[in-house]
Formats: sequence, structure tokens, C-alpha cells
Amino acid sequence: MSHVAEEPAGEAVAVPGGSLWTMSRGAGLPLVLAHGGPGLSNNLVPVAEMVEDVTRVHLYDQRGCGRSPATGPFDIATFVADLEALRKHWRHERWVVGGHSWGAALALFYALAHPDRTLGVIYLAGTAIRWGWKESVQRERMSRLTAAEHQELKALGKRLEGNGDERDQARFLRLMWSTDFASPAAAAVLDRQPLYGFPRADAVARAVQNDWKTRLDEGIEDDLRRLTVPVLVVHGRRDPDPTGAREIADLAPLGQWAPLDNAGHSPWLEQPAVLQQRLRAFLDSLG
Repeated sequence: MSHVAEEPAGEAVAVPGGSLWTMSRGAGLPLVLAHGGPGLSNNLVPVAEMVEDVTRVHLYDQRGCGRSPATGPFDIATFVADLEALRKHWRHERWVVGGHSWGAALALFYALAHPDRTLGVIYLAGTAIRWGWKESVQRERMSRLTAAEHQELKALGKRLEGNGDERDQARFLRLMWSTDFASPAAAAVLDRQPLYGFPRADAVARAVQNDWKTRLDEGIEDDLRRLTVPVLVVHGRRDPDPTGAREIADLAPLGQWAPLDNAGHSPWLEQPAVLQQRLRAFLDSLG
């Protein structure tokens, strides 16, 4: 979710086929945070602020998203290669990789590809290791809308199929993203600030999702069992999928399951103090 008065001017880092907008802050243990989506943009400044006194934390817009103009391919291998290019650019021998939602999956894919360059993984409100929404998750989402909101969502969805305008899309996302929060009161933050500062790059999102599905369908369970770096799985108990990511903590030999009470899919907005405590304890254990 976009942070008010977000960030100073960033640094553009060249990668094959494009340029990545980045922003670095703090000092200490190197950490990179990947935003959710796919196809969205950095919204993790509040998370960086929680740890910037003990880490050198890097934020960025992924390839083809936000302020990072780039051509394809838009797939996991290329997004992982972009992260590795950033590590080399900043001359970190090893670093902590973290992310939120889709970004958590990207961080994990990086660690699986480059375990020798990974100090640890922060898997924040990430997804399950199998593709597809469970029916129970969709039911839970819809249960968090009023009857009037449910009908409005259906109507907006139909209009968007016919290329509805930006206002329709903004309202549709406002309704859908409100179901990620622990309560309607917590979701009211969406009325004060946008979820992300830039429009979603739909073509990037579709391409990444297709490749992501293929990768998960191939299975990553055995890869996780061989991953010998610490993995912190932080997840809100009121996330619409409250336990989908737990299997990652269970399969990884050094996995840690860290559920947060009264938090949904964006715990830095709902339980910032508890999240900060969990993150700092994990980072301290790596230092």
C-alpha cells in the first residue's frame, strides 16, 4: 500500500532490456524487499522504516512496473536475474531477500536459485505453494462484503469486461482489496491512501502469473526441503488465506511460522508494532 510522502529520488539500475527504479536507505545487514502484484509497484516503505536502523534496505519497482521501464521476458527466471543483477550492482556478497504477497514468492524463488547468496528469506503474507484460489478463500473474501457491495462488485466486473473506465477499476480494486483486511475499520485506510502508487501493468501481471502457475505446477516441495537458509513466514491470521503459506515454513529445514493476530494481508498497516518485533528478531538472528 502506498506510503504518504513516500520516498526521495531513487537510483536507476540498468538491467538487460530495461532499467529498474530503486531506492536504498539505512545501514547494516543488506536486505531487499520485493513488492506484491505481479504488475504493481513498490509499497514497502513502511516495512523498510521498521528495520532501516539495522539494515541497508533496498526497495525497487519490478521490471515493467511503476517506474521501471523494461521489455520482457516477464517471467520468474528474468525477475530472479534482475534481483541478482541488483545484488551485484550493490556489491553485496550475500543478502536477505524478502517480499510481500507475490513478492514473497519472488524472494523465495531467488533463494532457491541462489542459496549461496541468500542469508535468509522474509515471506510476508505470501501465497501457498500450489496454484489457484481455494473456494474457501473466495467465500471468505465475499463474506467480508455487504450484500450491496457484493452486487456492486458484480456490476463493476461486468463493466470492466467491456473496458470500463479508470473510476470503475479503482472502485473494483477498492472493494476487492478491502477483503484483505482483518476488519472493515482496518480497510478504511484505503480511503486515505491508494493501495499502490501506480496503475497495474496488466500485461506484465498476466505473463508472470502464467509462468508462476507453471512453476508451481511443476512442484517446489523438494526444492524447499533442500533449502538450508532461514525462512521467516509471517502471515496474518485474518488473511483471506490464513494458513496457505504455512507449508513453506514446514518444508524448509530452517523455516519459522509466525502468525499475527488481528492482521490480514498487509500487516504493516494493521499490526505494525508486532510485525516490527518479528522482523527485527529474525534479522538479529542472522546478524
